[in-house]
Amino acid sequence: MSIERKEHVEVVRDAGYERRQQVSEIAPSTQTVIVSRVIQVIWLLIAIVIALLGLRFVLQLLAANEGNAFANFIFQITSIMVAPFASLFAPATGANGIVVEWSTLVAGVAYLFLGWLLTAIIRILFGGTGSVRRVRTIERARP
Repeated sequence: MSIERKEHVEVVRDAGYERRQQVSEIAPSTQTVIVSRVIQVIWLLIAIVIALLGLRFVLQLLAANEGNAFANFIFQITSIMVAPFASLFAPATGANGIVVEWSTLVAGVAYLFLGWLLTAIIRILFGGTGSVRRVRTIERARP
């Protein structure tokens, strides 16, 4: 992990005392910050995918009208995401057109795992973030 280290000493002298403060800041490098931001963007995209899949699952569970523009939009967008898992399980159909599409749930879990795996690989390859600030203060009474 690359870091940038900054140190400075502050000295305050007054009539009755002297205070010396040594401040050391260890901050993550620019590369480490960029890697952290990339990981955050990946999790944001995964969260959007999971939210869309969850909405699809709920709409099918409540037997939403596929002729409705909003429901149709959600079904079309998420059909691409569910396609690799579509033939894994047969959807369970109940009364009143209620559909429990297990492949949608499996897709959600798979995308969560994919996000975790991708971010773990990035962290392993490029290191973590973090910063440390250490302050050492010495006060002495002046004779």
